[in-house]
Amino acid sequence: MVVKNNGKRFVFILLVVTLIALMMGNVCAEDVNGTNVDTITPTKSINVEVNYEYTNDNTNVIPDFYIYSGEDKIEYNKELVSSNRFVLTFKDNSSNGYNITALTAGYISQSQIISDSITFNLKASDAYKLGRDVTADADRLLDFKTADDILVVTTAGVTKLNGKSTEDALEAILNYGTKIKYSNVLMLRDTAVNPIDFAFIVKKGNELKAVIYENGSRSYSYLGTISENMTREQWNNYFKSIKGQNAWSFASLANGWVAGVSREVLQEAAFHGHICEGTLGGYSIVKALIKYYPPVQETLTGGGSPADVTSYKILGVPGGSDDDAVLFFLDATIGKTSYVGIDTTATGATENMLGFIRWDAKSLSGDLIIMSFDSKKIKTDFKAETGINADAGSLEELKYCTWWINKINKNPEELATFLYEFTNLTEEQYYYLMGTANSVVHGNVSIAPVESHGLDLKYILSLNLPKATRTVPSGESGSLSDEEMKNIGFEAYNKASAIFKDELNINLGKDNVDLGIFTSAGYVYLNGKETVAVRDGLHEIAGATLYSKNLLQYHQALWKPLWFTFILRNPNSDVLYSVYLRYNPDGTWFVGELNGSNVVDIGIETLNSSAKVKAIQKTFIPDQNWFNIQSIANAWKSNPNFDQIMAFLYHNHVCPGVQPGFFITDYIQQNHPLGENESYNYIASSTYCKDDSLTYLLGVSPGMGTYFVQKLPNSDVTSTYVDGATDEGALVIWDNNLNIGRVVIVSFKWPTIDTSMYATSEAKRAAQIQAFIDLYKGINNPNVLENFVVKTSEEKWITAEQFNLLKSGSGELNTMAYIKSLDSLTKEDLLKQLEKNNNSNTNTNTNTNTNTNSNSNSNVNENSHSSASSAGVSNNRNVPQSSNSNVGDSNNALDPSSADLGSDNGKSYEVSKKSPAKSINPDYMPYVIIVILIVGILVGVGYMKHRK
Repeated sequence: MVVKNNGKRFVFILLVVTLIALMMGNVCAEDVNGTNVDTITPTKSINVEVNYEYTNDNTNVIPDFYIYSGEDKIEYNKELVSSNRFVLTFKDNSSNGYNITALTAGYISQSQIISDSITFNLKASDAYKLGRDVTADADRLLDFKTADDILVVTTAGVTKLNGKSTEDALEAILNYGTKIKYSNVLMLRDTAVNPIDFAFIVKKGNELKAVIYENGSRSYSYLGTISENMTREQWNNYFKSIKGQNAWSFASLANGWVAGVSREVLQEAAFHGHICEGTLGGYSIVKALIKYYPPVQETLTGGGSPADVTSYKILGVPGGSDDDAVLFFLDATIGKTSYVGIDTTATGATENMLGFIRWDAKSLSGDLIIMSFDSKKIKTDFKAETGINADAGSLEELKYCTWWINKINKNPEELATFLYEFTNLTEEQYYYLMGTANSVVHGNVSIAPVESHGLDLKYILSLNLPKATRTVPSGESGSLSDEEMKNIGFEAYNKASAIFKDELNINLGKDNVDLGIFTSAGYVYLNGKETVAVRDGLHEIAGATLYSKNLLQYHQALWKPLWFTFILRNPNSDVLYSVYLRYNPDGTWFVGELNGSNVVDIGIETLNSSAKVKAIQKTFIPDQNWFNIQSIANAWKSNPNFDQIMAFLYHNHVCPGVQPGFFITDYIQQNHPLGENESYNYIASSTYCKDDSLTYLLGVSPGMGTYFVQKLPNSDVTSTYVDGATDEGALVIWDNNLNIGRVVIVSFKWPTIDTSMYATSEAKRAAQIQAFIDLYKGINNPNVLENFVVKTSEEKWITAEQFNLLKSGSGELNTMAYIKSLDSLTKEDLLKQLEKNNNSNTNTNTNTNTNTNSNSNSNVNENSHSSASSAGVSNNRNVPQSSNSNVGDSNNALDPSSADLGSDNGKSYEVSKKSPAKSINPDYMPYVIIVILIVGILVGVGYMKHRK
């Protein structure tokens, strides 16, 4: 329509169009230019109806749309007419016609040629159907509407169904329209090759009831009580009913939840796999550490939050669950080269010991604090208060964990112990403990590359360091309620919405597929209070979830600021319009600003301007988190796979360095699949960002006793198998039944990616990240000049003794060199050799009369500890551990007096493991004999998983 130069007619048309614009509801995120329907170009309106396969989604979910003319994306206004019907209005200025696509998380997108009236009948994805069906069945069995509260624990997410990840199953659970809170859905960290399990738990008064579905089945494995107050017979029935791996995971998380454990602890426990004394002890240790040795921060200047002067480095002994907890809460992960962990028990360290270096990179000195929790003393206190022996069995362990939770909810640091508190750690001493791949030169100080030695207690005590001085704790101000926390989420969204409307004339809308909400909520604390409920507010008002990849929670240390970034993307543009907010402890808000605007593009073109990036970090995102935010935002724009998103968030930024972990994990799972009774273990020799993605996706970790870190000099990890590659580490596939394993060296060669079209390092990095995302999705990227290479070499069969040497880095043992030096034996030859050695040892014991009974007891215990130790992933996560491990013991899983032994193949759980040197109380010998028979039967009929 052409508008002639007629003043009155022009004004009339302008008024009509303005009225139409005001009546139209949301302007979609695709309307990134904020352009309304003008008075010159004709407009087109279409009626769109969207019907979902699950009909109550018609009222619970708002679809989004893409409109295209050829390759051009069209901006439009969207008006909601009824629950599932809309009017879309846009400029009709194309002669090529239009195509419209309807999109909703969990449903398969559909496209049609535009006509005046369009109906979409969207079909759910397989994972969404599974999640929706088991939720409806659980509701039928548990009657959600009568519950006081509901918890869901599931392995859906990284696990795969029909070759695709299963985050849609979690989206379906939330869309079901029940009392299930967003923060009450826990995703157990798992691997792509593991089963999809669901546990729905309802609390009704003092009753705790569960229904559990396993291995992607819509038929339940168990329905009944899951309370710590169940009888022994009920426990045995529960444990036998669970065919797979997660019996202890579900029970411990459910009872921790109802006992009121911090939801941040629940979140970490879901990452680790369960709640246990190690999980709770690690939390206690962290709370005590940051109370008396908090991060030293710069004086606050300008609009930003204070930067940390110090950083925490962790020295651990893998196998104690506390290792995972401290990594998680301090955000001091392996991939950030903040953790070193090998078996240093020979130096006097114990598995529950943790060393913390509070390192000042400016003064090149640090404090060294060694902490623990005294398991023996704490269990003695528990027995004195309750009359219950925590080591007696899994029901007792549940009660023990509840007792812990009650203690730490009142005084978190009460159960933590400071063993040693040192200061004036020098640079040379620091690098001896942490290792350095390259030479370090500062002034007159020159340090040659050196492998890490971890928590070498003998070395540390030989230094005679002076005692450190504790910081006097400052009182915390009053904390906010959950409802007030939720309101912070509401307020953040409303502020961002107002800014986008004011500056770009864009209405954000609900369930917007191109709106990303990035936040530190759920990890950081505000005035001593966890901020998990802030996410509930964001989900409630925006419809965004982690599982739709629209509510992305950045892994941050507890003391970091509470911030939000609202980002709009356009699939046809590199622009990322962003609003940055920070909620201050005093209740005020900081709003990012650049040159008078509160909306700033942080896309790759901005990254290619050093001056603009510098200005953004000064006034728009001044909280030392610019790189974290922009790197994940620019990766998110390309819609990466869910498993990548989860690894990015755990690592808390995206960089080329995190990428090899994806390809290495895929290679391992495809070329070294696990058999029955086998588990993965990894010993890192070249540590950098990829160790975080490898940890997350391969299902291994220090706390599970399956991830060891011995950083080696670069010269020791130059690959001789692939030209230009690095020997990243050693993979051990351990057979817990045979007590042997095979080890391979894992090598990775970087791809060659052309980034010459960009001027800045930030833009070049973003281009590299985009290339890696395309490679992982199988999309051709023209900038990839040469592909990556993953290769495993030097496959050797090893004994438990050799494995223990690899884990300990005993003396100056170099893992790579040691593996290469091993004899190449076949599996059969190694088994024959072990049988011959065992026969020789038996004959020696038979021919001597020295303490036969003592030897027998010691052997019984040692065999038990080898077979019940925690490790690995998939069929059986058990591997041999050091003698003082704090791990689960399958002996206590069932009460022999009432167990149907032939049908149980449940999961072991975590209790204290006795040292092989400790003799068995004669009063318990009948039970030990019965237990040995149980373990033998269990090995024959199934497997047990135990997460450390």
